[in-house]
Amino acid sequence: METKGRPSVALAFYVLPCSLFSKVISYFCAMDKNVIETLRKLTGKRDARVLIVPHISPDGDAAGACSALWQVMDKLGVECHLMTCDYFPEYLKWLTRIPDSVSYQQHPIRCKRWLQEADVLFMLDHNTMAREGDLEPFTREYKGNVVMIDHHPDPDEVTLCVSDTRVSSTCELLYDVITSTWGKEIIDTDIANALYTGISTDTGGLNHNSSRPETYLVIARLLEAGLDKAYVHEELYQKNTLSRLRLTGNCLLNKLEVDENFPVAIIPVTLQELEQYHYKDGDLEGLVNIPLSVESVSVSVQVTERKDRVKLSFRSKGDIPVNLWAKTHFNGGGHLNAAGGQLQLPIEEVVKKLKETSGWFFGEIIKMKLSSR
Repeated sequence: METKGRPSVALAFYVLPCSLFSKVISYFCAMDKNVIETLRKLTGKRDARVLIVPHISPDGDAAGACSALWQVMDKLGVECHLMTCDYFPEYLKWLTRIPDSVSYQQHPIRCKRWLQEADVLFMLDHNTMAREGDLEPFTREYKGNVVMIDHHPDPDEVTLCVSDTRVSSTCELLYDVITSTWGKEIIDTDIANALYTGISTDTGGLNHNSSRPETYLVIARLLEAGLDKAYVHEELYQKNTLSRLRLTGNCLLNKLEVDENFPVAIIPVTLQELEQYHYKDGDLEGLVNIPLSVESVSVSVQVTERKDRVKLSFRSKGDIPVNLWAKTHFNGGGHLNAAGGQLQLPIEEVVKKLKETSGWFFGEIIKMKLSSR
């Protein structure tokens, strides 16, 4: 199969004012005719082949978006595959089509072949191929059409970028893309459940980044389309194992510490502890949010040791920009109240660096507030 040359820039974009902590928003309106026509053209070709890729360690928003888009491709009769650089967590495998995904860790040859054969590569819920883990070298070599649907700032240049940092989640944005391009009638219960999963998990159960009326209008339309909200909540929030409860209890009782000088809670979790409590992907989901329920805590950071790196999850209250902290010192980024990072250092050194940079971070916040007066 011949590879197609990829346009060097996106088709069209509007630059809008952004928050204090990001230079621009590349916003591509889902209702824009160029976007709709391009998506229809790319997926409407005879024998079109679509490949979907989420970010490394996919969360509820990534999984929901992948599930929803693959189901739409199924309804359109388009051949579609979903590949990951690692694995979807167990607690999200109830979503339609997610169990059919293929990991590069298990099937590298198959994943490379799919890339060679694909007419369209969809990047969902990430703004750069640098977030695709071991797949990055191969996706960067891909010469076909790349469509990005995402809500993080500063997206890479691709064939078509549908990006809006104002929305709660990629799934909220994807709802507009799907209904504008293929009509709202294509949304059924399973697709609605997938999209709501992304909205709910990326906002902490509509707790943060969820103050736009448009978010609730999308949820209302998903309910009209058959969303089974009770079922989604049961799958996401009401299923536990004893090992998960014990791991959470150990973290809160024995590992949680609050900085003496700054309103920061830190929860370090070692690889040994993960193994001791038979950790499965997703078992620590939501843990980082718990310390924020303490009035004196404004920022919570979970530091998790993995085999090849240490991962950090940042959460905050109000207008505290934890994405600034994650980006500046921990090779990460994200949103105002929810961000992530990672370092290839011993977990003790990562925790030490967190404590050492706390003063810098809160000093920067004071400077920003003074300069905005």
